[in-house]
Amino acid sequence: MKQSKIYKSKLKGKTRILNERGITLVALVVTIIILLILAGVALSLALGENGLFVMSRNATGKYKTAQINETSEMDRASNEIANITELVEGPKPIEASEIATNPKKYYGSYVNYGIDLDGNSKTSDWRLFYVGGSDASDSTDVKGRIYLIAADYVPMDNEILKIAIGEKKANMTQAYESYNCNILSAYWDWDSEYQDLTKLDPDPTILFMHTGYKLEKYKDEGEYNVIAASTLLNTDNWSGFANKGNHGDVAIGVPTIEMWRKSWNQVVDESDGFRKSYSLGTNSHGYYLGSGNNNTSWYITKTDTKLNSEEQAIINQKYNLFFPHTTDRDIEANGKTGSCNGYWLASPSAQSRWDLIHVDSEGWLYGQGTDSQYGCGLRPLVCLETGCKLQKNTTKSDETKTVYDIVK
Repeated sequence: MKQSKIYKSKLKGKTRILNERGITLVALVVTIIILLILAGVALSLALGENGLFVMSRNATGKYKTAQINETSEMDRASNEIANITELVEGPKPIEASEIATNPKKYYGSYVNYGIDLDGNSKTSDWRLFYVGGSDASDSTDVKGRIYLIAADYVPMDNEILKIAIGEKKANMTQAYESYNCNILSAYWDWDSEYQDLTKLDPDPTILFMHTGYKLEKYKDEGEYNVIAASTLLNTDNWSGFANKGNHGDVAIGVPTIEMWRKSWNQVVDESDGFRKSYSLGTNSHGYYLGSGNNNTSWYITKTDTKLNSEEQAIINQKYNLFFPHTTDRDIEANGKTGSCNGYWLASPSAQSRWDLIHVDSEGWLYGQGTDSQYGCGLRPLVCLETGCKLQKNTTKSDETKTVYDIVK
């Protein structure tokens, strides 16, 4: 009897131990299930349609938009104060040196230059692009000179442009008379010849800052982009845009990459998500693009993707001096049509001997073949005479734009 009791006692102990182990395992399973449910809820809160990451991204976009709006309001208030002062004292001429110290305030302003580019207005066709002396560290910067750029791509049936391309033989195919009738695109034929720039006075390569890559050195090396660049830099071809009656000195077909880069760097705010160009390297074909010397392309956006809606809004509001459009521009005029997704720069691309640098409406710069019949337009660049100043035209200026007259 005694041994039987001991056995039963031991058996009950084993049963109790087994039961306790079973309860612990169930608790563990339940805990894991609860943790999985909580993890799912957490992931949903973080990654869902209205999750924390999406909300954070949206908040960042709203913050940047608020910053832009705040800056715009401050600028408007500053302009109001300036307008009141001008009403009392009258507008004062602005020296080039003053503009050079505050490019963000003045670059992009409209200038009453007196050459109508689109048949609609003479006060919204030209914009202040650059002022020499803005980069004190650069010995190649032509100090005291004011540069104006066409506000938009100039249609090929513009009378001055027809002379530049036709009678002056700038080597470009007259696309507006071609079968496809694309009146916004300019391109070159393979039988074009290099145009000598060394006999021009003033030297356009110095005046318009094309000093990093020597065209003359490669003119006989089969570099077709060098030939195309020479036609854009030949001031004789574009003399019709140098309005002598309003202090225009010389003009070229489009900006150079060196001047474009300088103007951009002085205006761009990297907190908007766009990058400065810190250096320009070269090879035998032309200019590298990027923040270093070894880049073969330069994407001005954060990545090599098209502009998103937020970036487009920033470009349209703050940087349309450099990107007149963020999508293709399509026009119809005088029975002809045209489509354009950007404009040339008067600088060869390191990408290949066929390519010039192209400013694309989608927000980046890259090499484009000089024989491309579609997509690349012209924006003539004018250098004003030495000693010119700008004076606000209070009659033609309004809340949407400031218009300046040229005085000397």
